[in-house]
Amino acid sequence: MAQRTLGAIALILPLAACTPNPDRLPTPARNFYYVIEDDAQQLEYVKLKESERQGFLEGVGLWQRWLELSSEERDAAETSEIKVGFKEFAAHMAWGLPAAIRDIEARGRVVHYQTFIRCTSGPKIGDYVRTNTDCDGTSSEVELAVENGTVTEIKYLD
Repeated sequence: MAQRTLGAIALILPLAACTPNPDRLPTPARNFYYVIEDDAQQLEYVKLKESERQGFLEGVGLWQRWLELSSEERDAAETSEIKVGFKEFAAHMAWGLPAAIRDIEARGRVVHYQTFIRCTSGPKIGDYVRTNTDCDGTSSEVELAVENGTVTEIKYLD
């Protein structure tokens, strides 16, 4: 029984070592990884050579959204410093996809409230994650109000 367990571990370890790590990608390639919603597409993307990534992003519609950002918004996506007036996609490129979204409709307007979670302690300090438990420490939240694809308000909840 012990030999069978050791054999299984011996088979799994090389596979785990070959698993691509998105955090090893340079910016903004890493940022794109975190805005790809489909897990299979994320895995495909992270395995691509650098020369193949733009074509992939064009195919899934993310490259055009990147080109629509101003140079200030692109810089902010790399430094995680989002401001009111920026396009929603700039926030996603900076912080990844939101942990939660709620839509409020009033007087013919729809506001999308997006909550982002940032680790404030632990091994992922400074990272934005999809759930608080991903931090392995403490976290804080940022809520964006988005109307017509533009950030209209930023609230730091903690």
